[in-house]
Amino acid sequence: MDILNAVLLSLLAGLATGLGGLLVALFPKLDLRLYDSLIGFAAGVMTAVATMGLVHESLTQGSTAVALLGVAAGAAVLHAFDRLLPHEHEALGFTCVNPIAYRRGVMLFSALTLHNLPEGLAVGTAYSAQPRLGLLLALALALHNIPEGVAIAAPFRACGMSRRRYLAWTFGSGLVEPVAALVGAVFIAFFREILPFSLAFAGGAMLYVVSDELIPESHSHGFEHEATFGFVLGFMLLMGLSQAI
Repeated sequence: MDILNAVLLSLLAGLATGLGGLLVALFPKLDLRLYDSLIGFAAGVMTAVATMGLVHESLTQGSTAVALLGVAAGAAVLHAFDRLLPHEHEALGFTCVNPIAYRRGVMLFSALTLHNLPEGLAVGTAYSAQPRLGLLLALALALHNIPEGVAIAAPFRACGMSRRRYLAWTFGSGLVEPVAALVGAVFIAFFREILPFSLAFAGGAMLYVVSDELIPESHSHGFEHEATFGFVLGFMLLMGLSQAI
């Protein structure tokens, strides 16, 4: 039952990525000030859940050395995946009227789908450790996934892709999360002694994504202050939620 709950929570978090795509479909023009604020908000949410949730729980259940090793391993693995990830992909069967926007969309789709994998693993792992932590993490990821959906859908729309198609790509990016959550929950059910390491690993992976992808993206359009305020707001929101749940 715990495994099923973890998968369902991760499914809801993953579907929130599609909500971001729907926002792009509903609004004819995406304001970059709002976009950077949303990406900054997502970074704040992820930072809070990685530090106050995953890493804190790892330190509670295991040693400091294990937590440090887990954070380092999570960041290292995400870095390796990022280096191996192809940065150009022309096999989508779609000719774009704006090649720059098209390439940006493919890169963001690839990168965000990649980091949705450890997010799903994190939900499965966290729920196995403590259902309250799994619920908090899934809620945090849902809030964070909405701006991600905007980040994927906006460049695809700019290059002329049909609404149906970019929404499919956006929803598809999020649906890897419940699959990864299933893997994480099943794995921890059989190898519970590595739970502290797994929690720290997920936290390290999230911190890598925040620093390497979300913060640079949110500061790339000249609205750094708005992005920073979004980051602080996201962090504060998760602080409050962690006490309320």
